[in-house]
Amino acid sequence: MKSFSQFQNHAWFDSKPNLEYVSEMTVSPNYQQRGTFNPYYTLKVSDDIINQLVGPGKLKYRCTDSPKGEEIYALGKGKFTFQIEIDDQEQPYYIRATKSNVEGHFGMKSRKSATASSDVNEVLSMYFLIHKSERSMDTIEWEKMIAGKSGKTGVLKGDGSDVSYEDIVELLDKDETAQRDIKIGQSNAVAIQSDLSGAKVSNYYWCPQAKPGGIDRKNPSDTVVEFSDGTFLGYSNKISSGSDVTPKMNASIIAQYHKHKDKSGVKDMEKLIDSAWKYASGLIKKNKHPNAYKALIANPIKRDRYTESGSKAKFETLGKEFAKDSLNFYQDGMYYPFRNFILDKYATYIKRPKRLAHLLNIIGFYTFPNASGTPCPYKLLVGSENSSSISDVSSNEEMVATCYAKPQELKSISVKRATGTQSLEIHWKHGRNSYMMPITMRTRSAGGWAGKALYMTSSGIKQQ
Repeated sequence: MKSFSQFQNHAWFDSKPNLEYVSEMTVSPNYQQRGTFNPYYTLKVSDDIINQLVGPGKLKYRCTDSPKGEEIYALGKGKFTFQIEIDDQEQPYYIRATKSNVEGHFGMKSRKSATASSDVNEVLSMYFLIHKSERSMDTIEWEKMIAGKSGKTGVLKGDGSDVSYEDIVELLDKDETAQRDIKIGQSNAVAIQSDLSGAKVSNYYWCPQAKPGGIDRKNPSDTVVEFSDGTFLGYSNKISSGSDVTPKMNASIIAQYHKHKDKSGVKDMEKLIDSAWKYASGLIKKNKHPNAYKALIANPIKRDRYTESGSKAKFETLGKEFAKDSLNFYQDGMYYPFRNFILDKYATYIKRPKRLAHLLNIIGFYTFPNASGTPCPYKLLVGSENSSSISDVSSNEEMVATCYAKPQELKSISVKRATGTQSLEIHWKHGRNSYMMPITMRTRSAGGWAGKALYMTSSGIKQQ
């Protein structure tokens, strides 16, 4: 049998991990999904290489904490070990790998979700409140530990149903930044416990959809605690460096305006997006960029939905055709002119008091709801891996006033916009105070720009 060292110098061998790929799935000998035990994984290694080392046959790699035999291959300096099986028979050989070199669960489809990151840090904020001893655990060791558990965690969903260990593991597998979000959950729990100041809690809720106990659906709380006297306190979970005054604006530009009952701004945003596409398309000339020009005509997006991914297939085609003309569709060839046009025009659009009042009202509608149901004051929880912070937002009367200000009450409106960037700053005065709100518009689609709508976010209104 050939030794591992004989293969190290071949051109097709690369012992360095792929830095562009980060695996955040749960890697554990005890992994199970919905009751199905599956310790087998696919690794970033060629089966041909391993077959030449251990013999022919169908290979499988079983995660184990107690490998047997000889370590014949290493993917980085990792601490995960995988026993080799050939034709379902255990072999006296194993592979060592880093987590970044684990591609997926054998026989299970990889599932990534754009909302998984926030879901994980939200539900774990409640989980680590209950399971205090696990807050200081290493994140990888903690993942391995819970992968082998099943049943109730003690956390409830807003509708009163239980959050199971299987639910959490499934969310972790969908999360592309799971390690970070576990740490944030641990840090959030510490901050919340301090904020509660010893108050007796009877129930811990994670509220991705429904709210518990008749709390108004507009209440922005992502997590809610119910005290022993039947009252509630919520937390709006966000991730940010520094401190926010209000919860973040966090949706596509169209969805942001759709949030509010007054839809007067939706058509304005749709017209703005259409104009941006027309402008960016107009930069593509038939004589200079024949392939890109033909592709734009052959792949019209006018009737496509105003979403962040609704034109993905067409955009992939456009990207290939643009490349034939030495243009990068996903950057300066199309995306940058499109995005910059929207930001430049929005900077002018939002200067009108009526339009700024409408935007502020959208924020106020969700930040300071006049709830008709069960009272549930809430606080802003800004999570970080090291030290999360909590601030009271629902009782800030001056902030409430500017969010619900009449157009004629908003003075000295100005917008700062640096050419070519993806952000702007809105400045205004209301009463005795000056305010500023940064807004960023960008694509967040995995793999690049995939739809007409941009992601619109803000770290909140800053009182100056």
